[in-house]
Amino acid sequence: MTILPRQALDNGKEIDVPGGFVQDWLGILFIPNATVDQVRAVLEDYPAYKHLYKPEVIESKLLNRNGNEFDIFLRLYKKQFLTVVLNANYHVKFGQLDPTRLYVNSRSTRIAEVDNPDRSMIVEQPVGHDDGFLWALNSYWRIEQADGGVYAQLEAVSLSRDLPFGLFWLKGFLQKFPKDSMEATLRGTKRAVKNQLRADLGHLIPITPVKNLSK
Repeated sequence: MTILPRQALDNGKEIDVPGGFVQDWLGILFIPNATVDQVRAVLEDYPAYKHLYKPEVIESKLLNRNGNEFDIFLRLYKKQFLTVVLNANYHVKFGQLDPTRLYVNSRSTRIAEVDNPDRSMIVEQPVGHDDGFLWALNSYWRIEQADGGVYAQLEAVSLSRDLPFGLFWLKGFLQKFPKDSMEATLRGTKRAVKNQLRADLGHLIPITPVKNLSK
């Protein structure tokens, strides 16, 4: 698994967001013996995300499905020297190019910071007028079955608040938030697919009757 920083550009130019901070991360992994269908099954299992991607995801729900498009809810959790919890909604679209190639585009539609996670997970700060740890997050999967397994590429582009004077100590936290989330997503996806592979293999192995040794 490889995770690399990238520079998000608009028509070849650096994106200038007044008061905002844009990050672009690229992750790549290979899952031996896997198929596109197995990876897709894992990615579509949104209620299981709170188990697959913990501790970065502590709640997950499928809100609506219309064919290959999904509306989902994720509660994101990050703890370093402070604790941040975000209630996030996403619209996700799956596209099957052919039996061996799949893409998944996910765009945040609402991200709200929980005001005080120790008291309540539903009381939020005003959207866009919070601490600004994460205002928007779009991710793009590109998946191909080849060479006896599946190659998966994940790009995540995030928008957070630019650091005001006197709060530059938060830069490390802001940079780690999307990167750690990507790492958890890649590791969790690979682990879930490998577990699915073992389960599928177990169904294929014939059970040999045990001989009665008492005769």
